[in-house]
Amino acid sequence: MFTRFFSLLFLLVSLFSSELSFSQCCSTGSPVGASVYVGVLDKNSLRLITYYRHNYSDTYYEGKSKTTDNTALKSSNYNFSGIALGYGITKRLTLETDLGYFFNKKQVFQHIDYAEKGYGLSTGGVTFKYGALVKPARQFELTVGAGFRYPLSSDPQVVDGVQLSRDVQPSTNAFAVSGMLFLNKGFPTLKMRLFSLNRFDHNYDDKLNYKYGDMLINSLFVSKLIVKYCTAILQLRSEYRWKDTDNSEIRPNTGNYLIILSPQLNYAIAGKWNLSLLGDIPIFKNYNGKQLTPAYSVAVGLTRDFNLAGKPEAAKSFNSIP
Repeated sequence: MFTRFFSLLFLLVSLFSSELSFSQCCSTGSPVGASVYVGVLDKNSLRLITYYRHNYSDTYYEGKSKTTDNTALKSSNYNFSGIALGYGITKRLTLETDLGYFFNKKQVFQHIDYAEKGYGLSTGGVTFKYGALVKPARQFELTVGAGFRYPLSSDPQVVDGVQLSRDVQPSTNAFAVSGMLFLNKGFPTLKMRLFSLNRFDHNYDDKLNYKYGDMLINSLFVSKLIVKYCTAILQLRSEYRWKDTDNSEIRPNTGNYLIILSPQLNYAIAGKWNLSLLGDIPIFKNYNGKQLTPAYSVAVGLTRDFNLAGKPEAAKSFNSIP
């Protein structure tokens, strides 16, 4: 069963991909989709996360200020559906994959009646996570992780014989590597948890010698049980993107620094499924040059853990879904 499961896992990865850390204009999004279940899993347990995200952008920024001077676009938006799978190889080692599809990645021009739209599979990802320090009795976890992202195609998307601009391409068409550090501390008497997720992504050049800027994400989460089956989560996230380069030349209107507030509600359904609703609200923007910036992003997700051990399920670990 173990071999069969991994064969299915990598077959799925080869067919789909995800938006996670998609370093392009206006593609802000929670680094964990619609969930904060990012720790290690129990041995022989499977976690399934599916989510849908909508993002909308309509405001140009130059530095820290809004601008309407010589703006080319009226708005942009995307609709994306993703899936992530996690498997507990041992009690400390977890393998995760993520994948997904852009139904549309669209930008509407300001002064001409024209909209450019891309669609399709994005960049796939694989991550290994190791619980360096896991103390269930103390409700504490320190997890480190490393992984890579890979393109399903190295060729830019072409529609009706015309190559689409980079801002509507569904994929970076290039490889990337990443590292992460996750901290989790629970306070059972307060029915509260604190999470910290720190992630760095390094992008490589594509076949046209274009390189998307590297990205550093730092997130702090506060999770609180409101009523039975319902948990509220508040995330404060910073995203720093370095400038892109084209044939080693720096692209001036790329790179930014954002601070985003992301409230979230989780509801447990029948003790098995978790339904998540979240929104991303940028509260600080600082852009290099002049760029169209995100107004908001909303997502809905569904999460469930499965016991694949073939025996009655043991007591759930600290990182089981609340």
